[in-house]
Amino acid sequence: MKKRGFLKLYSMLCLVTVFGYSYWATSWTASQLSTLSDWKSHLIFTPGTVVASKDIYEIDMFLYAFKVAPLMTGVCLLSFCLIVGLLVYFVKKQLSYVQRKNIASS
Repeated sequence: MKKRGFLKLYSMLCLVTVFGYSYWATSWTASQLSTLSDWKSHLIFTPGTVVASKDIYEIDMFLYAFKVAPLMTGVCLLSFCLIVGLLVYFVKKQLSYVQRKNIASS
């Protein structure tokens, strides 16, 4: 029983570490968009009337990071989805255990 808890904790810790590093690397790559001289040519969702590079939408920065470093951005997305999926699974499993326990004790 203790081994399962350690495995859950270890897997979540590894995923959070991978997500943290990949998120940092992706956001660093995305921040390079505002330093480009032709930053307006990379915009998709940000309106064309934007004059300052600080007003670029985050989604455009993320898409730029995906163009420049698709592997790191993919790892970031995948690790985020796995973290959310595991959290939903663990909470759902715990709720079904509590519900079974309440039905059995009634």
